[in-house]
Amino acid sequence: MPSLREIRRRIASTKDIQKITRAMQTVAGVRLRRAQSRLFAARPYARKLDEMMKHLAAQTADERHPLMTPREVKASALIVVTADRGFCGGFNSNVVRRALETVGQGSPTPALFCVGRKGSDTLSRQRLEILSRHTNVFQALEYAQAGEIADEVTRLFNSGKIDRVDMLYNEFKSAGQQSLVTEQLLPVPPMAVEDDPGFTGYVYEPSQPLLLNDLLPQHLRFQLWRVLLESNTAEEAARMMAMDNATRNASDLIDDLTLTANKIRQETITSELMDIVGGAEALK
Repeated sequence: MPSLREIRRRIASTKDIQKITRAMQTVAGVRLRRAQSRLFAARPYARKLDEMMKHLAAQTADERHPLMTPREVKASALIVVTADRGFCGGFNSNVVRRALETVGQGSPTPALFCVGRKGSDTLSRQRLEILSRHTNVFQALEYAQAGEIADEVTRLFNSGKIDRVDMLYNEFKSAGQQSLVTEQLLPVPPMAVEDDPGFTGYVYEPSQPLLLNDLLPQHLRFQLWRVLLESNTAEEAARMMAMDNATRNASDLIDDLTLTANKIRQETITSELMDIVGGAEALK
């Protein structure tokens, strides 16, 4: 059994760790509120832009834009979005596990675009084909970063080096729930007319080809921007919950150690009293 001094040392160190986890929980909560406000501001625009692009693709099937034209998939790519930091529970490991499953089951085997240091470091050790790495993106997340990644993917798609691009990321549901999502980015998938029977169509000005040339690159950049915002918000929510659990576990451990310390102290006092009583009896 450990000594009373060792247990008191463990209680002190656990309290120090608890202070750190509580501070990290508070910081994650502040960052979560900030990330939520950015995400909720971007979602309606991204949803409407995606809807319009898909309707436009469905209505212009005879003169589809190259970014909307499906083709035989000889090479594909998967954009894997993880965090740059840890201490967020299973946030990163879940994405990496799904990415490895997708690569193992994919035909052809997709190449990877890694966004986030954690996924990049883990997947690079698996001897997989990684076309591009983007780390430290979430330290100062800006729209320009999403634009760079989207433009890089678009160039490879237009050059014919890849024929399909999917995105794998954590979608933010609530502070206590995130869900893994795999979503097609390129070619932009059309929306069937029966998906929205109340839709009567748009009147386009200028012409549809000119509009597509202008809007499609912006659409891809903004959809990827939304995905980065989703992942960033989900990361902060996961970190806040993980640090909350760690703080609670530290409290439970401190209670258990304190109970053990009290038992040892009581046993020591009882033993000392027995020695005193025994000594007194021996003097009689």
